[in-house]
Amino acid sequence: MKIGICSDSHDHMTNLRYAVETFKRQGVEVILHAGDFVAPFTVEVLREAGVPVHGVYGNCDGERVGLAKQFEGLGELHREPHIFEFDGLKFVVMHHPEWIEAFRHQELADVIIHGHTHELRIEEGNPCVINPGEVFGGRSHNGPTVVVFDTTTHKPQVYQLG
Repeated sequence: MKIGICSDSHDHMTNLRYAVETFKRQGVEVILHAGDFVAPFTVEVLREAGVPVHGVYGNCDGERVGLAKQFEGLGELHREPHIFEFDGLKFVVMHHPEWIEAFRHQELADVIIHGHTHELRIEEGNPCVINPGEVFGGRSHNGPTVVVFDTTTHKPQVYQLG
């Protein structure tokens, strides 16, 4: 199973569409968003992927009621940190990276995903730690990026957007 991972879209509709296109080309079956969608209307772009979307709120997601309403029929949106299970692997998704070490040391997840810093981070191993960078593309020196994680190979692949 291929899982699309993104974060920190911050209402950048063009780059979010590029992310969705990338996920479609790569054949992802589910998308995980690590927070900072910002406005509820951005969720409609994620809906275009045609796969379930699961995510957590970020610190810039002030309109949480509106975001939750937009997620109806699409997937799940939770407070951080949240554990999802896909294809026999446990994924913990959070916006803020503060809990990484706690999850790593307690061996509660196979894959730890976070956002917030806008900086791409890939630490392969068990657990694999992934920050997909940012969809926004305005703060990171890497530009806008997303990650596709393959549950069969346990390998993350980084994709530049645009």
